[in-house]
Amino acid sequence: MDKFSFKDVLILIAGVIITLGVAWVILTVTGFVPGEIAKLFYEGAVVGQRNIMNTLNIATPYILTSIATVISFRVGMFNIGINGSMYIGGLYAAWAGYKFTSLGHISHVSLALAISIICGSLWMLLPALLKVYAGVSEIISTIILNFVAVLFVSYMANGPFRADPIAPATPRILETAELKQYFPNSQFNTGFFIAVIVAFLTYFILKKTTFGYELRSGGDGLVGSYPSRYSSYLGIPTDRSAITGMLISGGLGGLAGGIEILGNARYFYQELAFNQGFDGILIAIVGKLEPLGGLIASLFWSALKNGGLFVDYKTEVSREIVVILLSILIFFVSAQKLVSALEKFSFVRKLDSIFSRRIK
Repeated sequence: MDKFSFKDVLILIAGVIITLGVAWVILTVTGFVPGEIAKLFYEGAVVGQRNIMNTLNIATPYILTSIATVISFRVGMFNIGINGSMYIGGLYAAWAGYKFTSLGHISHVSLALAISIICGSLWMLLPALLKVYAGVSEIISTIILNFVAVLFVSYMANGPFRADPIAPATPRILETAELKQYFPNSQFNTGFFIAVIVAFLTYFILKKTTFGYELRSGGDGLVGSYPSRYSSYLGIPTDRSAITGMLISGGLGGLAGGIEILGNARYFYQELAFNQGFDGILIAIVGKLEPLGGLIASLFWSALKNGGLFVDYKTEVSREIVVILLSILIFFVSAQKLVSALEKFSFVRKLDSIFSRRIK
């Protein structure tokens, strides 16, 4: 049985400390004062209503894409195509947002999000079937579908769904389809609460239900391996778990795209760029491939992103430094040999026995 260990927490803390040290060196060498930059970074991430709300708004798609990654990895399917599902889900959420003119607010939002989930889910059906019945690597097929999705939505925004004769974009969604924004100086909207509910609901389903057990048993361990010998011993159909997991993963990606359109952009346009699907994979790894771990890691990740944007706005420090620091952090969090090396310290073993828990 896989185990969440206190040693993992130590690795994360050590990774953060080393990352801060590297940031300190980089800023000093480039002529900046690290202390002042750190203060601005902190203010941009979590100080003031506007900054806090922006951080939570940035976290919304990360929460959903990280959970989508968790589910696909748990069933032994490496879904790299969550970005594609976001594009498809976002496009058809925009279509539903302006097409249905006689619906109330709740029914219109619900319908648009449901369509985004269905479209995102169906986008992952082909790679799932190809993997199960033809043995085609889902990594290759989902990466290819990312490019197909970008070309498809570009065609639709330029052709059938185009409203503006100048800019390739759909019509603006109706007010009844908009997710409520709560603050005049921030795009923070109801989508964040939807994402948090999805995180807790996923945790409950995976840990407390028979359906979740079948999904988890479809792969061996935290990162599954399809087909799973374990599930075959239990009489659980691995193929069904793999396909179901991919459909759910794609649906969550579609939901992330739909929320971005209904809550932020308000219409779909050709230049719209979704990169949260790739970041969601890294966030899920930081969160140890747990739904609630993905939630916490998404908040941490978005705080770093928003802090970097604030520093970029206030100073001449490039926001790309955040990408460098996040990459360094990922290296340390993923270093499993460092986790094993910590076992030689007695205090680590003692704390590990106290704080560790079994993943059921």
